[in-house]
Amino acid sequence: MSQPKQRSFFQRLSLLMVGVVGVLAFAYAIMGNNGYLELKRREARNQELRLKAEALRQENKEILNEIRALKSDPKAIEKIAREELGMVKPGEVKITTNPDRQKSAQAQP
Repeated sequence: MSQPKQRSFFQRLSLLMVGVVGVLAFAYAIMGNNGYLELKRREARNQELRLKAEALRQENKEILNEIRALKSDPKAIEKIAREELGMVKPGEVKITTNPDRQKSAQAQP
């Protein structure tokens, strides 16, 4: 019967070192500064910034449309004058309510 060949101490040590280095390299590839997890975080942040940029583009488009309307559309100008400035046409009567009085009246039964 032949005995199984035993590995020398240096062979076992080198095999162990290769295994440890392999595990460390794998861990660094996953969790390192430019590893898989960091890549996923950066992709998520990139997507978030793209959505924010698109929302800002849409908001800019709406503001430009409003500017265009205020420069040329008399109805848009009238709407702003009535709602934000409280203006009325000659012969019209403006009726307003006092929201503070209404709140205090609702609070007291």
